[in-house]
Amino acid sequence: MGSPPVFPTILEQAATGCNRRCARHRYLAGIVAAKPPSPRPCQGLLRSDADNDIKRRQAMTRRKHAILGALSALLPILAACGGGGDGGIDVAGGTVLQNATVVNTRDGALAAGMNVHVEGGKIRRITSQPLRATGGAQAIDVSGKYVVPGYLDMHAHAVESADRDPPYWPLMIASGITGFREESDSPANVERGKVLNQDSAAGRVLAPEVIFHGGEAHLNPAISARDASNAGAPSFDHLGAGWGLLMDCSSEEQTLRAAALAGSLKPPFPPTFVTNPRAYDGAQNAPYYQRILDTYDEARCVELSKVFAKNGTWQTLTLIRLRTQVYGNDPQYRDDPNLVYVDKSTRAIWQQVGDQFDKLPASAVTTLRQFYELQKRVSKLMKQNGVKIMAGSDFSGNMSIWLVPGISLHQEFRELAAAGFSPLEVLQMATRDPAEFLGRQSSLGSVEEGKDADLVVLDANPLADVANLDRIRAVVLKGRYLSSSALDKMKADAAAAIARQ
Repeated sequence: MGSPPVFPTILEQAATGCNRRCARHRYLAGIVAAKPPSPRPCQGLLRSDADNDIKRRQAMTRRKHAILGALSALLPILAACGGGGDGGIDVAGGTVLQNATVVNTRDGALAAGMNVHVEGGKIRRITSQPLRATGGAQAIDVSGKYVVPGYLDMHAHAVESADRDPPYWPLMIASGITGFREESDSPANVERGKVLNQDSAAGRVLAPEVIFHGGEAHLNPAISARDASNAGAPSFDHLGAGWGLLMDCSSEEQTLRAAALAGSLKPPFPPTFVTNPRAYDGAQNAPYYQRILDTYDEARCVELSKVFAKNGTWQTLTLIRLRTQVYGNDPQYRDDPNLVYVDKSTRAIWQQVGDQFDKLPASAVTTLRQFYELQKRVSKLMKQNGVKIMAGSDFSGNMSIWLVPGISLHQEFRELAAAGFSPLEVLQMATRDPAEFLGRQSSLGSVEEGKDADLVVLDANPLADVANLDRIRAVVLKGRYLSSSALDKMKADAAAAIARQ
């Protein structure tokens, strides 16, 4: 008779008599599954009880040795799987965000209890297995927090002010902006942007990534938006600027366009015109805005949207830029506490242009604000008809009234929500969708292994309320973890530098 099968002690049967001596068992090494067959009839004692006792002791010894041998063979496998019985993984460098809820920007799925390892500017691992920080690595407990990709402001003018003191970058980073599309693409700006990106990559400066991808996309008022799209326009800013693409939605488009071109304000414009064009042309152009309102044809607007969708003509709405133009001296802007981040000369220009807006006739102001409500309505309509939209704020120093760098993108989030977009859609417009527009889905737009380690850690679920996009606990920029205290200091330092001027 051969040696009895090997069993872990925990599975030994306390059988007695004939059944114990005659039972046969099967097992699987590593994953043990004891399955005793039905006992067969006893055939009597073949040896003396003393002989049987000796053999049982010998069998038990062989079992113990076999178990120890099997465990020894398994130890290297367990170590390769994570180095411990808890299935954990040792991380020797970078930062581990422990117990995060990762937000999927594609469909809004939430993955709770995830551990995110970033190192060398990349997301190295996302797993539910424990990640243990060893050596030079740091572990940050983000239990109850939500991790999303860094925000992208897809319409900004910042590079030409790159050397100002203080720079815009701290406010942008503290607002979760890890990259921005620079709209002023002069050769000098492009070169300065390249240097800034190089300095940032080398750690000489802490700044968001500068992205150049075409310049401003304003619609020529003499050309219909349909024709521009069919001619290959990749995108429009500000819904075309001025009356923009809403002129195409008028049932009297051709005659109204001709009249508006003939009767609108002509250059030369005042030096501060671009700060808020409506403060200067609002009264003269209000009749044309009103006529667009009176002749608005939604069927035409739906058809225009389908043309955009077919041609792949994107929109960067900049609703906050449009709103601050038609609420040009509103107390919520004039008394905004965030003006502490704006230099005195810029604040003086904004106050001056705000006073200019106050001179507009009340009827003109009413028309301008009704037109803005229609712009929001059309924004939602376009999305419903397949038009792709990105979030952008159009901040540009003193050239955009009431827009504070970084903070302006969060104002844009709120305007998008007011236009009827869901929190997920707003998040996508600042993350996933810009990545698609830029052709950089492999590195931007979602929290996935191998992508850039540009992340925002939020205190609350961004899919529950768009306001939660403001509730920033930490930012990861190029793999560098910036805590809430670090972000607060960046903002405080910026305000202090402004106060000293």
